[in-house]
Amino acid sequence: MIIDCHMHYEPGVLPAERMLAVMDRHGIDKVALIPAMVEPFTLHSRIKQLSLSLLRYGMLYFNAPGRFFYQALLIDKKGCFHALWDKYRVYDRIDNAEVAAVLEKYPDRFFGWIFINPAVDADPVQEVERWSALPGMVGVKAHPFWHRYEVEKLDPVAAWCREHDRPLLIHLGTGAGGDFRRLPEKYPGLKVIFAHAGVPYFSKIWTYIKDREGLYVDLSGLYLDRYLVRRAVDFLGAEKCMYGTDGPYGKQRPGEDYDYGWIKGWIESLPISDREHEMIFHANFEAVCGLG
Repeated sequence: MIIDCHMHYEPGVLPAERMLAVMDRHGIDKVALIPAMVEPFTLHSRIKQLSLSLLRYGMLYFNAPGRFFYQALLIDKKGCFHALWDKYRVYDRIDNAEVAAVLEKYPDRFFGWIFINPAVDADPVQEVERWSALPGMVGVKAHPFWHRYEVEKLDPVAAWCREHDRPLLIHLGTGAGGDFRRLPEKYPGLKVIFAHAGVPYFSKIWTYIKDREGLYVDLSGLYLDRYLVRRAVDFLGAEKCMYGTDGPYGKQRPGEDYDYGWIKGWIESLPISDREHEMIFHANFEAVCGLG
């Protein structure tokens, strides 16, 4: 069993029917979908990939300046994501209905994350409650980085998640938008998955969550590479890590299907036991979401 715990639904780039074909081609059994939040993009340019590698290792080895460039170079004050010379609009208002429609049509292949943005929603808990009863909706996704808000704005949602035993998947920013200690410490028992191996803090988050129950990382996206995934698993152990992709954002050219093989291959190549592979590929996700 292989479950991708972190993929965005971009019907204009990879509609559900084509996504299923790609999943079948690469042996992906199920996917947890997140509504689209940015204009579609790829990083097929070698220059863009090199720039991202430099940023990635800046955050890993020189974390304070790396975080500065992460915040300064990737998102502007108008809410646009920058990939060097290209700029893409980040959507402040998220449409959870598109993911809900996919779950209803293909309940055996997809799960869903309820995406909220407390920077624009007066009552984000209301949005969570609107969708939480739909079969297949497993938890809540939040993005303090691209939506530019302080982690404390997630307090009401974190309280709801703890009360209802739902996980919170969070992509951190910096400063008050990157306070990774606040929610676990204010809401003991809350289950938190830090996206992209805890970007932009990486090893700081690994150290923090290693001996704390209910805290995890996913191993998704362009912020990572094979070496960084192995570092995360070596430090945390397989029991703290989940397979994800952050697709359909990848290295493919516009019009090409997302390549599920590359991140999956990183996990498969890890020198760990079959049981540990199972933890990363599906068992941790199923346990955290109460699916087992």
